[in-house]
Amino acid sequence: MKYNVCYSLLLAALLLSAGTAYGQLNPVYHNMGGRSARALSGPGACQLADGRWQSGKLRLEPSGHLRIQPAEGESNVYQAGELQGFVLKTDTFGVVRNVSTPSQRIAAAFAQKLYRYGQLTAYKFDPRYTGATETFLGMETANPSYTMDLVLQPATGDAVVVPTGRNAFTQTMLRLVGNCPELATQITKGKLGRQHMRQILQTYASWQQVNPQSAIN
Repeated sequence: MKYNVCYSLLLAALLLSAGTAYGQLNPVYHNMGGRSARALSGPGACQLADGRWQSGKLRLEPSGHLRIQPAEGESNVYQAGELQGFVLKTDTFGVVRNVSTPSQRIAAAFAQKLYRYGQLTAYKFDPRYTGATETFLGMETANPSYTMDLVLQPATGDAVVVPTGRNAFTQTMLRLVGNCPELATQITKGKLGRQHMRQILQTYASWQQVNPQSAIN
């Protein structure tokens, strides 16, 4: 019992720690192209919507469900909307809301946390672990084959998928952080792109602290 409590506290610290730590974690899953996703499993803990923690063996299914088997008792299965997040091995996952994929809009899904600055959190979103489907040759199939996306989740509101194309990226980011004059200028001129996302979020978080009344999020 003492071990479980200590382990849960350690995992809670990982989940709630400052954003820069997220970028140092190695992902536990990779883009497999057209291959079907496999369930991810290992020791960890999940945080319920009411803040309570449960530790045990976790298993994230391609259906988007998280199964947790405690040391004693029966296993529990949760959907993304029922949890605040979870820690699986050394990786931290949170929940992104209303994500638009090429085939559908997903109300809530688990995604791997990368880093957080201010009120914006960056996630690595893999549609193959959401239960999403796609149509191929007129047939609906599970485990979509499209690649993982970089997603930004504001503290409130819907998640934003960060486009790879320059024009789409510029339009998307100006809507999100364009009220910061410095970022608006650099993004419009092409000096800041998708590869500079950490810098963009850092700059915007600092600007929000000085101009809280003008912040978008």
